[in-house]
Amino acid sequence: MSEKGIFFERELNGVMKDFCRIEIAGVRDVWEGPARPEDLKRFPDSWAAYKNKKKKPKKKGTPLKDLPGMTEPRRCELELHDIETVEDLASAQETALRAIGEPYVELAKIATLQVQASKQKEDLVVEVAVAAQTLAEPEVKNEPANNSTSS
Repeated sequence: MSEKGIFFERELNGVMKDFCRIEIAGVRDVWEGPARPEDLKRFPDSWAAYKNKKKKPKKKGTPLKDLPGMTEPRRCELELHDIETVEDLASAQETALRAIGEPYVELAKIATLQVQASKQKEDLVVEVAVAAQTLAEPEVKNEPANNSTSS
């Protein structure tokens, strides 16, 4: 049987910890828990890849934890599938999300609405800034210059 160790980070009792998920080919159940020393020895390539990924800067965008309805386990599951931001979730393919689970399809719909609302808010801010700048600019009058000289 082929075993696969997947490492990820999750909050446990208010502290971010390294976790390991062990999947066995052909077996539906998985084991998931805090990473143990034997897990690091058992899956050294996965551990190294996880540590390298952890060093990379996070993607720019809205964190998944800011999405309404998002739970810590769901966030971790999405990050295991390289979906790290609300924008990533909004643009994810529905078939891929269905493979993870139906709640993720619904979360993607919420993410799409949030991205659209954020875009509308940005557009409104730009419009307000342009209007404020227009009001702040002094009005230029086309009056003839006073060329009279007084002695």
